[in-house]
Amino acid sequence: MRAASEYRTADAIALYTGSIEANPNPAPLINRAKLYRWRLMFEDAITDLETAVKLDKQQGDEFAAPLAQELRECRILAENRFNGKRPLFIADLNDKGFDHVAGRIADTIFQGNGQLLAYHMVNEVDNAKKFENLSDFPSVKTLLNNWMKDQNVIDQALADQRIHAEYEPKRGIFEAMVCVYDYPDMAKLRDTIVRKIWCLLNPPSQMQAIWEASLRDPVQ
Repeated sequence: MRAASEYRTADAIALYTGSIEANPNPAPLINRAKLYRWRLMFEDAITDLETAVKLDKQQGDEFAAPLAQELRECRILAENRFNGKRPLFIADLNDKGFDHVAGRIADTIFQGNGQLLAYHMVNEVDNAKKFENLSDFPSVKTLLNNWMKDQNVIDQALADQRIHAEYEPKRGIFEAMVCVYDYPDMAKLRDTIVRKIWCLLNPPSQMQAIWEASLRDPVQ
């Protein structure tokens, strides 16, 4: 739990896994599922939550209500992974490529709204910084190394409650669309969307040259 609170997500998942193997009970499964959910790995989250439900029934139904809610939400978000449409999404990605699909997702969800696009970009940078391995998110890493080094700037941008309220339902649509893909492709799509939004909101300039140089020779 301390590792999770410090955003050492890989360590937290490994520690929860060790706890589950040593003494199966619902609590670490629920906590690991939350981390999977933050990483949009809903199928893994559902597997943990379903196991937690079975264990909870054996151990007193202490977590029945929150487990039911978490499972319901994860199943709704992951519907396209299980309803037979997933092969169509994958075939489309293989045919059209990441740039095309990333642009279409952003256009479909945010419809050119600059404030929502910017909010989504910052939110994705924040989530990747806290929950992901940045080697899977090179564009996010470039932003963090150049223009978004200060966490206070990120926090201030995300503190706008008006935009947050408008963004939240669209975030759910975004998660439902990208979680269809297995993690490597999903991470690349998310990172590509961040890059495309940044380039859209910041026309070619000296900053763009820095961006391109950073991607060619990323800061370690």
